Amino acid sequence: MEYLEIHSEIFDDIVEDIKQRNLSRNNMPKIIVGTGLFVIYGVPGMKELAEHLAKEIAQSSDEHLKEIWKNHCDEIEANGLEAGLANLAQNENELVDAIKPITAKFILESEEKLHRTIYEKDTGFCRLLKYLGGTVSVDKKIIDIMTPNYDRIIEIICDKLGIGVITGFYGSLYGKFSRNLLKQPTEVYNCKNYSWIRLFKPHGSINWISENGKEYLTNDYEILKEKAEYIEIVTPGSSKYKVGMTNNTFRCMREEFNELLNPRDNYSLLIYGYGFNDDHFDTALFDSFQKNVLILSRDVKPDIINKALEKKNITVFYHEDDREYMIYKSKKYTIDMPVWDINQFADLFIG
Repeated sequence: MEYLEIHSEIFDDIVEDIKQRNLSRNNMPKIIVGTGLFVIYGVPGMKELAEHLAKEIAQSSDEHLKEIWKNHCDEIEANGLEAGLANLAQNENELVDAIKPITAKFILESEEKLHRTIYEKDTGFCRLLKYLGGTVSVDKKIIDIMTPNYDRIIEIICDKLGIGVITGFYGSLYGKFSRNLLKQPTEVYNCKNYSWIRLFKPHGSINWISENGKEYLTNDYEILKEKAEYIEIVTPGSSKYKVGMTNNTFRCMREEFNELLNPRDNYSLLIYGYGFNDDHFDTALFDSFQKNVLILSRDVKPDIINKALEKKNITVFYHEDDREYMIYKSKKYTIDMPVWDINQFADLFIG
């Protein structure tokens, strides 16, 4: 395996090639953002959520609920919350119902404490969005992002950068969802003179409320705190595909983003901090792996690494066994910097 120094002429050439294939106007990336974004802002992730759920369930008076958690706690500790709750039995589904409001409130309160930090902190992700905002097509200045995250980190960053966010909801205090707004934003928004992020959240968001058959988006913290049990998210342990199909907004988010992954269109994929834990959505992503793909993630599953070793159009930066790696044009290198870190990536590729 070849060792490659980041500060070298060879890597400089690689940077320019990746920028052309993955970050240029002609190959504007569709971006997938996972929980890796939590880390740079200090937002608690799945590990902290699992610990919080364990404490909350331990205090519950429901003995059956405690028993279900006990049955899966070793798997959760060993392989994480997603994997630990992936195979709940039919008679254990009440655990999903119990952890949904706990999860929503935990994410909501954790994010609320960090609002100012998120808004003020200059990160590689901020620089990436700012760079793409200046690179996007002059006729349709829309950057498409899909995230399974429930938080509003991306929305806060966009406010900081002065980039509008298209969520599919319209209205000021109580936004209502419109699929056409998500599908045809140019009919409503000025996408020629201003840059926009079109944000797809197929697993819901902590500012979506579903109560008594009515669904709305609000950013009023007091309302969200009061209505935490009605916050609409797909929690670990849920059948993501089933919930995504029965909830109209989730389904629209998934379907509309999948439609953007049209093989006839010019685009690339930029996948940051995403764990590939949604089989049905991942299938659509893998179908788009014929395009140029750039993956930045500390931990990458072996099957993704194998795909990169087979396909020259997939570039991966990742960490394994205390070393930093790059797979570029089907060749694996050891490198001397964690380029999977979005801050390091932005320093090298954006400046």
